[in-house]
Amino acid sequence: MTGLRSRRTANEPEHSATGDAKQKAFSPFGLFRPGSANICLCHLLVLTLLLSPIALVFAFLYAETGGHWQQTHYHYLRTTIALLVIGLSAGGLMILLGAAISSVLMLVGLVLCTATVLLIFARSLHGFYRALRGFPLRNHQSYFI
Repeated sequence: MTGLRSRRTANEPEHSATGDAKQKAFSPFGLFRPGSANICLCHLLVLTLLLSPIALVFAFLYAETGGHWQQTHYHYLRTTIALLVIGLSAGGLMILLGAAISSVLMLVGLVLCTATVLLIFARSLHGFYRALRGFPLRNHQSYFI
């Protein structure tokens, strides 16, 4: 014996890692498939506030695909968008009711809208950073950061 052993038979071709690595490189179409690039795109869409419905569509389409960490990121996106809708709706309703009832209610509604927008920015930036680095979220079921 020569001391060299191979687990492959002589008939099996050897795989080259360079060809596989080139195919997994970044492509523009990767933004529309489940993965970290799509999650980062969704967080950027949520940061614009007006394009968050597009991010919600992606979050629902890819909710059950990919690994566990991707599913938690899409759940986090859906929760973020739900907080955005609930917070801005409640704040806007307070502002509208405050116009007829009291200016204090308008001020409370404005504070609620501001707090909601700040929370959404913080959640989106946190999710973007974690997805960009490929890290799972610490607690994706939390309503805070």
